[in-house]
Amino acid sequence: MTGDAAALSADAGPPLTVLTGPAGIGRSHLVRTLRQSMAGARRPVLEVRLAPPDRAEPWYLAGRVLAGLAPVPSRLVAGRDHGGPAELSAARFARVLRHRPGLVVLVDDVQWADVPSAEVLLAAVHELAGSQTRFIVALRTPADPAPVLADGFARLRTAGLAQILPVRPLTAGDAGALIHEQLQAVPHESLSAPLRRLSRGLPGALLAAIEGYRRTAALHIVDRRAYLLDPSTAPRIPADHDLTARVRHLEPATRAVARALAVLEPLGPTVPALIGDAVGVPSEEVHARLGTLRREGVARRDPGGWRVPVPAMAVALRAGLGPYERARVAQVAVEALWTGRARSADPGFLPDQVAAAGGLVKATVAVPLLRSRAAAAAVRSPAAAARWWGAAELLSGDPADRAEALISRIDAGLRAGRYGAVRADVRRVLGEHTAGLSVAARQEAELMALAGVRGERDMDAVRSVAAGEPWAPGGPSPTPVTRAAALTVLNRWAEAAGLLGRLRSHSYPPDGGAADTLGLLVAAVTGRTAPSFHDRPPAGADAGARSARRSAAAAIARCGVTLIADDRLEPGSATAVSELPAPERCLLDWRSGRWDAALDGALFAMAADLAVGRPPLQALVHRAAAEITAARGRPARARTVLDTARADEAPLRHVIDGAVAEIEWILGDAAGAARTAENALADAARHGLLLGTDELWLTVVELAMERGDDEAARTAAASATAAAAVLGTEASELRAAVARLISARDAAAAGEVVALARRAGRPYELARTLERVVRWTGRSPELLAEAYDLLGRLGALLHRSRLRPLMREHALGLRRSQTLAEGEQLLAVLVAEGLSNRELAAATQSSEKSVEGRLTRLFTRTGYRSRVELAAAVLVGDYGPG
Repeated sequence: MTGDAAALSADAGPPLTVLTGPAGIGRSHLVRTLRQSMAGARRPVLEVRLAPPDRAEPWYLAGRVLAGLAPVPSRLVAGRDHGGPAELSAARFARVLRHRPGLVVLVDDVQWADVPSAEVLLAAVHELAGSQTRFIVALRTPADPAPVLADGFARLRTAGLAQILPVRPLTAGDAGALIHEQLQAVPHESLSAPLRRLSRGLPGALLAAIEGYRRTAALHIVDRRAYLLDPSTAPRIPADHDLTARVRHLEPATRAVARALAVLEPLGPTVPALIGDAVGVPSEEVHARLGTLRREGVARRDPGGWRVPVPAMAVALRAGLGPYERARVAQVAVEALWTGRARSADPGFLPDQVAAAGGLVKATVAVPLLRSRAAAAAVRSPAAAARWWGAAELLSGDPADRAEALISRIDAGLRAGRYGAVRADVRRVLGEHTAGLSVAARQEAELMALAGVRGERDMDAVRSVAAGEPWAPGGPSPTPVTRAAALTVLNRWAEAAGLLGRLRSHSYPPDGGAADTLGLLVAAVTGRTAPSFHDRPPAGADAGARSARRSAAAAIARCGVTLIADDRLEPGSATAVSELPAPERCLLDWRSGRWDAALDGALFAMAADLAVGRPPLQALVHRAAAEITAARGRPARARTVLDTARADEAPLRHVIDGAVAEIEWILGDAAGAARTAENALADAARHGLLLGTDELWLTVVELAMERGDDEAARTAAASATAAAAVLGTEASELRAAVARLISARDAAAAGEVVALARRAGRPYELARTLERVVRWTGRSPELLAEAYDLLGRLGALLHRSRLRPLMREHALGLRRSQTLAEGEQLLAVLVAEGLSNRELAAATQSSEKSVEGRLTRLFTRTGYRSRVELAAAVLVGDYGPG
């Protein structure tokens, strides 16, 4: 129950309760809940549900009530085909009801009550005053009940014999709980926000939207979280859904007006006139039919104009449009916007209507509009961009323009993670359109094809591309740039570098943009000097031209290379941070210390498969998610994230293995961590990789020092320094400096190292650096308090726990109540991860005996009887601190 109806009880209050609210708010559900509750309490209850035809049948409601109370005198039984009850008065009706002490009569959709029954029921309420008999009726609002009902309810309320309780819309919390119940997953904001918008707090509409999204490919559930991958996707709510039940019994012309309204509502005050144009009826008739729809609760008029009050209902109404009807309504909308007759604040409305109108609008105007809107949305909303590019291709009569639109649609589909959906388009562009493509366009299409097969995890196809095999029998072979890109996907970076290095003398003139970007990426990963192709002659007449989409794609690609290279992203180097795709935004947020946003972006990218088509990003996105997840007390989940990247054959596997080594170290397997780190370094050397080796060498240094192997530590520190000299980034310089400090226990270098860490602007690395300075030199223990605070802001409970023993060693005070609560929360999360007592002790840097005692106290305080019960509570979100 929600709102004022939540406190409803049949044991108190006046004899009549009227539950009000719009369709879908949950009135019927509340009536059923009350019936079950009262039946469970062994109270006599009678439920009657009315329908529109019942209003025309005199005495129908009264007869249903009396029939439900049988045995009663047969002359009092009424209903269809029975004629009216003989001289039924309010007093006699009340007397029959009193024969069942404590009776509760529930009437759903009372607005359909017939007039004679309504009169006798309302009059009987006066007779029932002081008794335990109760009427609870549900009245839909807005509605048009018989005047006797509306007036009667008002008089009874004034007399204190009735109460009117509105059923309120769902709160955000209630909606979230209902979504969770339906999907058995926590809704991500990408899903919960559109569901709230579509349902407006109405449970019926919310359930319809959930089911509608289930019918699309946009709803994904990963790790018990539900994501909507494309916010522009509409749920598939069928036209015959219960949401439209109030429309289906109306006249055909009124139904047509409702469907047109569902499309045209964003156009404000001009909507009635536009509906008239679309369905071919006079303006006065449109207003009359809108009035009917308003009485049915299907339409509402506010200062902005007419609209469908529940967006999910509008979706269902639009589903009922026939092909021509949909195109005609869209045509009216487009022409109204083009002529200035109407306006819309939704930037996606016009291109959507142009796409829907198709050949009914002027292609000479439609195609440029679709192209410009699609290019602008290519990064922010790629799925919408794909729709608009598709429409532009269909409307264009120019073969070259159509080919460009097709390539652009492929690009947008790949950015949305729709690898399988673009497969046929890729074959078309590399088949029937190949001859007409410029060198630049062909190069772009080939790289897209490579991203597509990688996105579908077809590694055999990637290997074929790397080997130079033709895309199709008898067709052209992949360009050298495409082959080099395929080699990077296979983690064969040294070969890719060699192939790019030979391109200067190759007869094929590469597209400078793609070749340069790939060259920068290979150089960042291998430490080689990037080849430049800027001095090559243009590949064709349009080689230097860049559309808005290509410019945005190039900026994002350069941004991605910078982030992969672990370098600082300079302001203005790409679009706004909020406009970055999820994988790039994840890496930026991760390193900047915005861990909640970074983890959110990583999980969304994994759910939507956004990084798998851009393989170098994939390893780093999984690494980011694993580092954050492990630091927050979920090392087992972090391992699963890393194992997923391994199973996908993501390149830069040594980066993934570096994170694995960290987790092994945390769980007490220092020897295993050392082996993993050393094997990762060997793998990097085999493939000619330098990126990420600075981190691995730092891990090797610290592990060597822990086991007392100072010589191995010094050797590893020298290797970290050599790697940093080639990589040339602030981050690598910092790690090399930390490695040297640890290996030499050099207190004199502490100030320089801390200064480097502060300049880097990475909160997590700063916290770890401050800890290492104190741990290995004993200098400036006050730095631990700063590190502890930084870790707290990141939510890194596990690392805070591991820092506390060192802080106590240096006599730094900690708030006992806070540390106890935090430690207990962490212990519960680690137990849910399935860790053994030995691993728990290693993770929290305590003894197994201490862990046993803390677990005993935790079970005593919370009432959980076993690890299984505790783990279940943590996993479903029932466990909380305090």
